[in-house]
Amino acid sequence: MASAGYAQTRRSSEPFGGARALALLAIAVTLIGFWRTFFTQLGNTDTLHMLHGASSVGWLVLVLVQASLIRARKFNAHRLLGCCSLLLFTLLLVSAWNVLALMLSGKGSPMPFEPAKLFAMSDVTAIPLMVILYAGAIWFRKDRHLHSRLISGTLLAGLLPATARMFNLVWPGIDGLIFAMHPTYLFELAILAGLIFLDWRAGRLRWPFPFTFVWLAVAYATLFPGWHSLWFDHLCKAIAATA
Repeated sequence: MASAGYAQTRRSSEPFGGARALALLAIAVTLIGFWRTFFTQLGNTDTLHMLHGASSVGWLVLVLVQASLIRARKFNAHRLLGCCSLLLFTLLLVSAWNVLALMLSGKGSPMPFEPAKLFAMSDVTAIPLMVILYAGAIWFRKDRHLHSRLISGTLLAGLLPATARMFNLVWPGIDGLIFAMHPTYLFELAILAGLIFLDWRAGRLRWPFPFTFVWLAVAYATLFPGWHSLWFDHLCKAIAATA
């Protein structure tokens, strides 16, 4: 009985234990989604896309390593690597912005402007979410339960492009990629709903997963209405001008 009580106390005091599973899932989705267009084309990939691809995968691996360090109770190594994460996160954001601008400008991209706007709409709602979650993770770094859920949320916020391209394998072509945005958001919302339920059932529900769920739900609800709006057309042209 004493050992069982100790195990229960230790489990309840540990942060979110699903970060490793989420990171592995995110890595698998990324490999599947970008295998044909990125991972098998590394020799033909320009510097910008290489940096963005490397920083994106690097972030997934970083979360996996950090979750593993916490599980192994190697807190000092976790903190040291966490301090270094700011550089990787900055590189991820800067490269994401430049890839977005390049896609909208049509320079070196086969995607016409109109469909490119749809994926830009997804990006301009997901990138602020990533920033909020990462900034929150830094601010609440001493609250391990909250910190771990905020970092886990960044995985899903940044996974939308890979998830869309994974479903694009089922529905090929530009039209298929546009349609793939529906299962993409539903897939991620279903994951979040499952995480919220598991936390609620265990009596440890915190705000990051519900917050991320609501953000992505609103982003999905406004994705297609905002796609052809005049204000977003002007915004996309302004972003394209920075390429």
